Amino acid sequence: MTDAPTGGASAPQLVRHALTDVWRTVRRADLAIAYCSVVLVVAAVLWFLPEGTRDQVLEDTSTNLANLRDRPISVLLASAFVISSAGEVLLVLQLLVVLAYAQRFVGRLGALAVGFMGHVGATVFTAMVLTTGIFHGFVNPGVARVDDVGVSYVMATVMGFLTVVVPRRWRWWWIAFVVVYWVGPGFLARSFTAVGHTTALVIGLTVAFVAGRTRQAAGWAGDIPGR
Repeated sequence: MTDAPTGGASAPQLVRHALTDVWRTVRRADLAIAYCSVVLVVAAVLWFLPEGTRDQVLEDTSTNLANLRDRPISVLLASAFVISSAGEVLLVLQLLVVLAYAQRFVGRLGALAVGFMGHVGATVFTAMVLTTGIFHGFVNPGVARVDDVGVSYVMATVMGFLTVVVPRRWRWWWIAFVVVYWVGPGFLARSFTAVGHTTALVIGLTVAFVAGRTRQAAGWAGDIPGR
């Protein structure tokens, strides 16, 4: 996704070049900065609220089955701006970089569309799986009220989508990495969020595939060198 330095560059030079490219990409990504800033501000506000109030906010903004049935639109939007723990701040910082590169290559509207598509699509599909599981007795009905908020579905989708701009020689390595990163933990945790992460990643990879085929049909050759 970056223009590699020419010649036989050393490892420190490659790292320095990569970090420079990340910084240049992030500082120009106003959409990514705005979105992640709002998420961090909301997290900071929740951190200083009484524990009972914080739990109530998480419950009200969760995309669990009960909330999706009662007020689907509001929780789908709100849940994408709320994280459930301080540890997820690191995930938000990672999302800032990932979303910045998406904005760099496909613009604000494209990055927004991909992220929103993944968040909504993964949430709805997970809800369908859980509803089916509860109906057939495979899933505990208590799952219908379990909190489910965060930015992970957005990030998984965007990481999958960025496959289209990864140089061909690294593309399969990138796909293997994102699959291990998002799908691997699901096999260990066996939680319903694993279904959402897998779905979000599949959505991102599918959009990347369609974008790649569209690019070929339009006669664009080679890898995308930049925005």
